[in-house]
Amino acid sequence: MNVTTDPGIKDALGFLMTREIAHQISFEKALHSIQPNFPQGKLPGMPEFSRTYFSMSNGEPNVRGPWNSDADFEYVENPKPAVDGGDGTASVTLSEDDSVTLTMMKERLKSDLEADPMTGADLGSGLAQGKAE
Repeated sequence: MNVTTDPGIKDALGFLMTREIAHQISFEKALHSIQPNFPQGKLPGMPEFSRTYFSMSNGEPNVRGPWNSDADFEYVENPKPAVDGGDGTASVTLSEDDSVTLTMMKERLKSDLEADPMTGADLGSGLAQGKAE
């Protein structure tokens, strides 16, 4: 934002950065709502994906920055359409046993819709003052 004087660009970036904060708050609250099944910050990510950057750019040049060029990242220049070897569509075929298991998991992991915890994003926003802890 500091390298442009274009008010439209500044507004767009300000909006996007603010939406990212809203997404962080929502995601963190969603993680809290399924306690004790997901202690956020305690379970590691899937190592095969947590430090992998898939370049999905169609344009040139492929822009590299700190988000995709860290020495610890695996950079995949031309990834296959689906990470899991699927066809890239949002479809799943389940056996009857898997369907029963999935239904049981869905019930066990149901979110607590009443949960409204204090989150790190709340604290960072400065709006947490006066909220019950």
